[in-house]
Amino acid sequence: MELEKNLLELLKERGYLIALSGKECDIKLVIGTPALVESLKRDRFSKLIYTFVLFPEKFPVNRENVYGIRIFPLPERTVKAFMKKKGLEKVKVAVPVSRKMVPIAKRYLPEEYFRLIVFRSTPTEVFNRLSRYRYVYIFPDPKLLRFVNLLNLINFGKENDLVFLTGLGDLKRYGVDFVQEVSYEKLAAEMVKLIESKPKEKILPCPVKE
Repeated sequence: MELEKNLLELLKERGYLIALSGKECDIKLVIGTPALVESLKRDRFSKLIYTFVLFPEKFPVNRENVYGIRIFPLPERTVKAFMKKKGLEKVKVAVPVSRKMVPIAKRYLPEEYFRLIVFRSTPTEVFNRLSRYRYVYIFPDPKLLRFVNLLNLINFGKENDLVFLTGLGDLKRYGVDFVQEVSYEKLAAEMVKLIESKPKEKILPCPVKE
């Protein structure tokens, strides 16, 4: 995994002692939701630093000496970057989301920029509504990201001249028009920096590629 490789290289370069599976480490760096949940429940640490957690707000991370770095840029940040690049004024962006994801989507998608288009089983249910918009943001909704659903959405968009935006780097290969993706090199550097710092923010922004 690219992030782990970058992280280990930086830690060794800075002279930190590394225990890849130690339960009693002073400082724990964890990658992924399962590792975060396990560490919060069982491990002892003086500081916990995590990333690769899609929605950290769903977990008890607002604790002393627990810090995270987002794995995808907040949607508003991606839309603003797109508008700046294209020289656009404020635009309204449609976001297809499954019903189950609505509560978390509302926390991430301010009404100033986004309109939620809710479907039950498949995004094909809301294609007519999506066609009223020019711009569509692809949110990290597990149901939406199922291969068939995603492919149907992308094909529909291309047939109807929709412009897709996302902060999910893996979607570049599907022909998404604008992708603001994480920089694993910068992310590793930010995690190492957090070892010796104590920022006011508990969840830091995703470092992105330029």
